[in-house]
Amino acid sequence: MLSKISLSVLLLSFTVLSCVSSQNQSQNLETNTASEIEAKKALAARMMADGYLPGRIIYSDLADDCEYTIQLKEGEKDFYYVDPINLNENFRRDNQTVWVKFNGLRRMNRCEKAAPVEITEIKNRDE
Repeated sequence: MLSKISLSVLLLSFTVLSCVSSQNQSQNLETNTASEIEAKKALAARMMADGYLPGRIIYSDLADDCEYTIQLKEGEKDFYYVDPINLNENFRRDNQTVWVKFNGLRRMNRCEKAAPVEITEIKNRDE
């Protein structure tokens, strides 16, 4: 009888400790996620203060379209596209997110949807 009670107490203790440990892990994950979000916001603010714009590389194989463009956000819902004439091979991946600085070019457009630009600096946003 005593061993059944001891076993029950042991199982109950194990269950309680498991629940507490699980709760602590959940709180740590929430804290880490919140701090990661704050760090990303701080990085974004710093990059934009340095003159970078957040963008996304877009690939197209359509006729009469630019092969690679950079999609940039204009306002809350609208986007515009630029045609980087000097896009490095390391950045030729569809949907890759980047930080970019560029100069507009006074030359004929290579495609209808995007204005030609020369990239002066570009960095991967995921790093």
